[in-house]
Amino acid sequence: MEICTYIVSGALTHKDSMGTQETLGRGSVQFMTAGMGIRHSEHNLDKSNPLRFIQIWIHPTHRNLNPNYGGHIGIEDERKNKFAHLVTSVNNKAAVNVPIKINQDANMHVAEIDNGKHAELGVGGDRQAYVLCMEGKVVVEELDASGNPVGTPQTLVAHDGLRLIGQGSAARVRFPPHPP
Repeated sequence: MEICTYIVSGALTHKDSMGTQETLGRGSVQFMTAGMGIRHSEHNLDKSNPLRFIQIWIHPTHRNLNPNYGGHIGIEDERKNKFAHLVTSVNNKAAVNVPIKINQDANMHVAEIDNGKHAELGVGGDRQAYVLCMEGKVVVEELDASGNPVGTPQTLVAHDGLRLIGQGSAARVRFPPHPP
């Protein structure tokens, strides 16, 4: 199993049977390849600061992988009003600057978008995307190849998700303006 964890708020401390111990905060991502077996624990050691994270379990491309762990400390400027590419496949040779590589054809992008701003994420014709609103409220607009909106924009609030099916187009994610 490939396990990817994105820290929304607070600090997550990981310990495992390989001797790894790491604490990661907001905007950071960790991954673990369970492979042929690993013992691990994850804790919030700061009882005065709540921890929120998103954890995704992904079937790897093949079995009997060696256990592995890694983390990337999130940098706010990497995801401010744009998508940061945090996770990709070990076989994605074009993504040399993506910090986390897993054994599956899957990607993770994250953005923190200011009110009135937007960010665009391309979803290829043979791809799918799952958009998850972790905080606040977002509007998701699908665009055609020329950048024109297609269909009705979808509004998501915290904890809502939306599946996008690529049609060679892009998906634009933006925060709606606050009412006066």
